Amino acid sequence: MHRHPFKLMLLAAWLIGCGDAETKAAAEQAAVRTSMDAAVTTARQAASLPSTGLWSEAHLMDRLVRAGVAPRVNASARIEAPWMESRTIALLAGGGEVYAWIYADSSARRAVTEKLDSLTAVPAGSVSPYAPPMMLVTNNNIAVVIAGGRVTNQDRIVLAIQAGLPAAP
Repeated sequence: MHRHPFKLMLLAAWLIGCGDAETKAAAEQAAVRTSMDAAVTTARQAASLPSTGLWSEAHLMDRLVRAGVAPRVNASARIEAPWMESRTIALLAGGGEVYAWIYADSSARRAVTEKLDSLTAVPAGSVSPYAPPMMLVTNNNIAVVIAGGRVTNQDRIVLAIQAGLPAAP
């Protein structure tokens, strides 16, 4: 009889601990859903933009959503890429990370990306900060580095970017 209250207290402590883990997991899932909803909202803006053939953040999100890789903003990204000479758009998508830089036009993008080692996406002699396997993909005024994740999802992202955007009529 004397051990029964002790077992009950242990069971209660265990259940409280599980409740905290479940609460934390539910909160993390809610944050992911909110982030994915924000990405979809941004992607929907692409339909209202004029067809110029130039990439925007909305076009990028639209293509990634359509590719089925569930893009969302990567608020904890720690990649510094000053050699890209543009604001980094850091995303989580397809189980990996996606870093994108959008330029005014293809000439501006080309001026930056031609200086990079295509295998590491950094200037020659520099250490790549991107997780392997990684790929550098360019199209018109956008440069994208896909790092980590499954190869199938990397392929989906590559195809989504390489397909390009409709040009002006």
